[in-house]
Amino acid sequence: MALDRFSWLGYLASQIPEDCLVMSTYIGAVSFEWAHHTDEHPRTAHLGQMGDVIGLAVGLALALPHRKVVCLDGDGSVLMELGQLVAMGEHHPENLVVFVVDNGVYESIGWGDHGRRPTATSGSVDLAAIAAACGVPHTADVSTQEELAHEIEQAFGRDTCSFVNVRTEPGHSHVRPRRTDGIEDKYRFVRYVEALEDLWIIGVPPQDIGLMADADHD
Repeated sequence: MALDRFSWLGYLASQIPEDCLVMSTYIGAVSFEWAHHTDEHPRTAHLGQMGDVIGLAVGLALALPHRKVVCLDGDGSVLMELGQLVAMGEHHPENLVVFVVDNGVYESIGWGDHGRRPTATSGSVDLAAIAAACGVPHTADVSTQEELAHEIEQAFGRDTCSFVNVRTEPGHSHVRPRRTDGIEDKYRFVRYVEALEDLWIIGVPPQDIGLMADADHD
């Protein structure tokens, strides 16, 4: 069995805590449909490189240990850099939960003469088992709505680093592509975090502020 991506992403969007942060792959339908379900909420960072989403989510979770961090990635992206799971298992931030859209194909970039090219997860490869072997405290491989609902409830009801692989049906996006080049996403997300955490992340460097302050006294 496998779940419909649009439906289960919509369910997840309805369940995430209001004050959490989200890091999502920008590749293909995951980003498009998540943005649709969340009305382009600035709490989500859409990341345009395959193979780096989980690693960046680990860093964000470590930097903000009081804030729940949700990561959305795809099977092809995870397979591209399995070392991310090593980092996740080694650091295992308690506030991080990863959901992988595992449809067993390179749907966005892997079309050939015979259709979608399969990923390794279409065979015997089990990403949840790999994550567990890397030391991630809680892992699960789900393929039904009931299993997913249970994992979502557990993920947001406890402080445990979690990796949930969701077996998903391949299929075209139910929504239109997003109209952004990714740079807009970056600044929107960073400004949101600055306001949420009362931080200064980007802008005039502190040392330059000091120089300007000194100039005022000259």
